[in-house]
Amino acid sequence: MHLGVEFSQDPWLGITTVSKTDWALLVEGFFAAGFRLTRADSVAASFGVLQVWSVQSSNSTPGITRRRQSGVGALWAVYSDGKTLAPDVQDFTSPIDAVYTWVDSADPEWQTAYREFKQSVPAGEAHPTSRDLGRYTSRDELKYSLRSLEMNMPWIRNIYLVTAGQVPSWLNTENTKIKLVSHAEIFDTPEECLPTFNSHAIETQLANIEGLSEHFIYVNDDIFFGRPMSPNVFFTGSGSVKYSLAKAHYAEAANPRLAVNLAAKLNAGLIESKYGKTTSLKFKHVAHPQLRSIHKLIRETFPDEVKATARHKFRHVEDISVPSSLAHYVAAAEGLGVPADIEYSYVDLGGDHLPMKLYRLVRGRGMQMFCLNEVASVSEKEKRGQLAKRVLDALFPFKSSYEK
Repeated sequence: MHLGVEFSQDPWLGITTVSKTDWALLVEGFFAAGFRLTRADSVAASFGVLQVWSVQSSNSTPGITRRRQSGVGALWAVYSDGKTLAPDVQDFTSPIDAVYTWVDSADPEWQTAYREFKQSVPAGEAHPTSRDLGRYTSRDELKYSLRSLEMNMPWIRNIYLVTAGQVPSWLNTENTKIKLVSHAEIFDTPEECLPTFNSHAIETQLANIEGLSEHFIYVNDDIFFGRPMSPNVFFTGSGSVKYSLAKAHYAEAANPRLAVNLAAKLNAGLIESKYGKTTSLKFKHVAHPQLRSIHKLIRETFPDEVKATARHKFRHVEDISVPSSLAHYVAAAEGLGVPADIEYSYVDLGGDHLPMKLYRLVRGRGMQMFCLNEVASVSEKEKRGQLAKRVLDALFPFKSSYEK
């Protein structure tokens, strides 16, 4: 069928653009050919867009299309007739990388080192949760997180996977967008700090990743992207970070000894010492937009705290947390960070009503991001882990280009 319409490909976002008039003709053609159309969020495209639609073939999985505005299928961005398709002045268009940290806790060599160094650290120095192997359990979350990233954020330039020299067995290392980075490559003093089993320590060294862009997104492997999003979700047009504040005040936490609350208190002290202002709110457990220059500023401004955290082989009661907290507050103090809302869901695999919470992820309107976290070893661990795996299979059934 020839409709005589004009359309083009957005080289940055990877979606198809079309005028309002031509889209009306296309809709008739799509319906005549048996395609299904689902309205998607405008945040998947430029600020200048009128509408965004996902076009699915007639043999697309009905459950996936019905469960949410997932964007499974081709995305079309509709613009006003005669509108130039140049980026809007509010759009962010510079390169963005993603950084993941990952560990294979099933690796025998890793387990041997873990047991050896765990015994050598006095219990009073390490945070209690650092000795819980449940924190390191892998259910192939990284694989599904990468699937969700490729489906919903195809504009990511490079993905840096930071590991202890480990490589996931399923990873397609021939994909040039994947850059494997070992701890030894980024730690200032690897002979003193490695091996490490402390994510806080690793996070202090991210600015040392060779080739990392100024703007990047830090992602834990238990974070998943549920709907198509443009870079505007993470950065302002001028390049400032958009961070997601939680409603909780760390000073009012029910458990002030949790690692996140201890680190928040230390971070607040550093902010006050540098800027004469304080902090109160914590941050949501989402993917965190970052500025490499802010990480470098933190390393220069608080060298003692950075070095101390880097030396802690396990989570420590005196750790600072850089990308998930301190970097956001420093960015705000420097005029380079602003709070922004994100549609987000947090599911604790050890919490109550787990089946219902997971069911909502599958059948409800998809969140922009969601987290499947395990605060500590959970009861019925095997059963709950299998349930989480089934949900991830349902949400992200298609292999990404990052898999063999």
